[in-house]
Amino acid sequence: MFIAAVLLASIPLAIAAPVGISESATVKAAKSWIGVKTMGNGNSRSGIDCSHLVYQVYKQVGAKGISFMTVPQIKKSSYYKVISPPRPGDIILWKKDVTQNGKKYYLATHVGIYIGNNQFIHEWNVAGKVTTSSISGIFKTGQPYYERWSKK
Repeated sequence: MFIAAVLLASIPLAIAAPVGISESATVKAAKSWIGVKTMGNGNSRSGIDCSHLVYQVYKQVGAKGISFMTVPQIKKSSYYKVISPPRPGDIILWKKDVTQNGKKYYLATHVGIYIGNNQFIHEWNVAGKVTTSSISGIFKTGQPYYERWSKK
């Protein structure tokens, strides 16, 4: 029993995105952006888009080596690693766009920050601001997956 406890204590704990930053710090930073208005190519609290939101939150918490990337660049980057299950602070991306009630939602080029309990924070042009949403409905239909920033 003692040996098992020692072995377990020596295993590093999983830390959410970005690697080396606490989950609570990342979630707190993401929540500080709630209510900021939507602005294409926006990169400040005056207005922001989804990929700049991820960049600003990760920069705010001191992600090592973070640089701005668009969603297609994030999907190709070797610094973002696909993970499962997600942890608060990881990013959420989607595999496909979704059409519902005659309206197309461009999820394949969207990104948000997972905050736990099936919720994420994102800049959502439908709402006109940074908001919290549930991973259900169109967001579930778009086939979400999660990635973690890790640049050593």
